[in-house]
Amino acid sequence: MLLDSTLREGAQMYGVYFTDTMRREILAGLIRCGVEEVEIGWAGQDGLQGLLQHARRIDPAENCALTVWSPLRRLDLETMAAMGVRRLQFGVPVSDAHLKNRLALDRKGLLRRLRTILQQAVDLNISFIGVGLEDVSRADMDFALQVAREVELSGGQRIRLSDTVGLLTPLETARLIQRFVRQTDLLVGFHGHDDFGMGTANAVTALASGAQSVDVSVLGIGERSGIAALEEVAAHLNVRQGAEYNLSECVSLARAVAEAADISVARNKALVGDDIFACETGLHLQGIAKAPALFEPFAPEQVAGTRKLSLGGKSGKAAVHLAADRQGISLSGQRMEILTRRVRELSQSLARPLRDEEFQVLVDTTAEHHAVHLDRE
Repeated sequence: MLLDSTLREGAQMYGVYFTDTMRREILAGLIRCGVEEVEIGWAGQDGLQGLLQHARRIDPAENCALTVWSPLRRLDLETMAAMGVRRLQFGVPVSDAHLKNRLALDRKGLLRRLRTILQQAVDLNISFIGVGLEDVSRADMDFALQVAREVELSGGQRIRLSDTVGLLTPLETARLIQRFVRQTDLLVGFHGHDDFGMGTANAVTALASGAQSVDVSVLGIGERSGIAALEEVAAHLNVRQGAEYNLSECVSLARAVAEAADISVARNKALVGDDIFACETGLHLQGIAKAPALFEPFAPEQVAGTRKLSLGGKSGKAAVHLAADRQGISLSGQRMEILTRRVRELSQSLARPLRDEEFQVLVDTTAEHHAVHLDRE
């Protein structure tokens, strides 16, 4: 299950300020993508009440649960309950460094506060209580498990294991998830940051290791390098496990968020980049012409993409022959040699693949050269 946090984690990205209209568009887009749960914001966030009211009007509850993030504070709990929030995700640091430097608490103090707040949440009719174990990748595992047991005893339903600074590798993620799945009856979620580029890999590994949910955001936006990217995890689950997330909607939403957040999307960015179905290498051009699946994990149509096959400095005779065939041009062996050499030379001089009209000019000039050569013979 995917829990999208674009409206919470993503909105905390440096320099990102979504308008109320954009937040509504993101929520609607996430529902169309097929995301099962949306973390719609945080306690105390400006505009949260209006977004919650809008969400209730469009009534996504049948297919998409809405959760609000909150610190472990009584005032925030009471405010959220008064707003009618019934699903809360509390953030609870579990590493000693965070306990000491953020909360000025020891381990016993944290457990007491956790027990008190969760019992109050139950009394206030909060129907779903999740607790994020923040910085769990740097915590003492025995203590982290103790916190998880306290969550279970106090009426919680889920723990979310947070790799707060993205230290975990996939193997470490697997061991972490498996340990908590084995030793608690709670639902286990995972929130992995992308500081070392492993956000998506760790999210996919967490699901494969028994986690019931993983946190994602559109384009992976969030604090610092962000978290696992919604479109990447969704596509992987579709291709490898037969999930049915709407990838075209995911990509459309990613582009809208990129514009709203003023984020430049690399042309080779997974799922979203303009050139992810572009090719100029001879071997790959041959393979794609015969069977696209040889070099593509999914069809461009699934993400509203376009395949671009171009000739360039990396193309050989077979690729030039294919391009000529597509234009109904018949080439002899010698003419093919000349044309292939000229394709490479022009591409190298331009430092880019050739456009169709540039290839046509080369075809025409090569034909003229070849005709002159034959006349001289």
